[in-house]
Amino acid sequence: MNKNNWKRWLIIAGGSVAGLMLAVVGGYFLWERPPEIAAGNPVLTELNQSAATPAASPAASPSPTPDRGTAFETARQDGVYTLLLAGSDDGTGNTDTIMVGRLDTVRHTANFVSIPRDTLINIDSPIRKINGVYWTAVYSGASGSEALRRHVKKLTGFDVDCYAVIELDAFQRAVDALGGIWYDVPRRMYYEDGPVIDLQPGYQLLNGEQAMWLCRFRSGYVNGDLDRIEVQHDFLKAAADQFLQLGSIPNIPEVAAILAESMDTNMTASNMAWFARQFLRCRSEDVRFYTAPNTPAYVHDLSYTFLDLYNWIQMINDCLNPTDRPVSEGQLDLVYLRGGEVCCTTAIQGISYFSLGRRESAPAQSGAEEYVEEVEELPEELPPPPESWITETPAGEAPGAAPVPYTAPTDDDWLTEL
Repeated sequence: MNKNNWKRWLIIAGGSVAGLMLAVVGGYFLWERPPEIAAGNPVLTELNQSAATPAASPAASPSPTPDRGTAFETARQDGVYTLLLAGSDDGTGNTDTIMVGRLDTVRHTANFVSIPRDTLINIDSPIRKINGVYWTAVYSGASGSEALRRHVKKLTGFDVDCYAVIELDAFQRAVDALGGIWYDVPRRMYYEDGPVIDLQPGYQLLNGEQAMWLCRFRSGYVNGDLDRIEVQHDFLKAAADQFLQLGSIPNIPEVAAILAESMDTNMTASNMAWFARQFLRCRSEDVRFYTAPNTPAYVHDLSYTFLDLYNWIQMINDCLNPTDRPVSEGQLDLVYLRGGEVCCTTAIQGISYFSLGRRESAPAQSGAEEYVEEVEELPEELPPPPESWITETPAGEAPGAAPVPYTAPTDDDWLTEL
């Protein structure tokens, strides 16, 4: 074959390879897509829907929830998406990791705010922690993600666009598919009173199991779960820096498929791949992690976290709010402390429950004190909490099927067996 023929074949081969690469890249970009729930749609779910829907007469709408009025018109900020991310502890009763995120695909910024697992929510139930919402709903035959999403909306004033509750196994597999995460483990981490955790300190490549150990460990921390949240943030920041420096996230389709098939989510694998590519357009300094401002306190010997109302509202508007109108106190259903007293932005449910402190320092009311004794003596199998935690059945309508018994979340860490 003469030189001209070789040149011709090289040009043909090179053109074929280039065409194939273009087809693959083009196919990938056609495959990935933003979630339809918010793409180009300046709607904040129920807020704008309620403004556009004429009010029904009282006789036609016997809802037990009082009408608090319609919010001001809320226009959506261009390119802003909100996410609710939670970590499920394999069905033992808690989602100890709960984060609300905001991704701005125009300004290329990302904020994530952790809501402490012990955050007190406004329900009339023996245990009022937000980490018990998901599995309480699941064990009662309802949607855990919708229940958690509803309670997060009460705390933030807006409904999230996308949600995902990830299982431990999926988290491990995803980290392994990414090739591991380089991280400087800050201390010796060892725990054996449940699933064993065994990590040495120092900079190292963590595989999926080791990354799970790091994010679950809290034994010996001075501030318990709050210190664990800071380690989780540091780990996520290290992972973000690692991939932003690389300019790519390894095996995005594989990781997205793992998560999509293993999560309770309203996102598809193509949605997750699109979010990943948008995330890569951020600079490291524009990816930030926060913890909701809070005050820990004991109620009937159980540790709770009360969100600090006005500092929390400021954080919502600075870091999370997807609209061009600020979230205000009137849009929240939040129990908080003011001058050492328990207050609420709405009508507090079960006010007789609240007696701050431990029994030796702040005796509980007689009924509540009896309940504390029962929690210590009775088996952990308790009847389900009130229906209002799971669904909000309008008056006059028959409730759904009777819920099955569930294992109530305890004040212990999710590492221990219930």
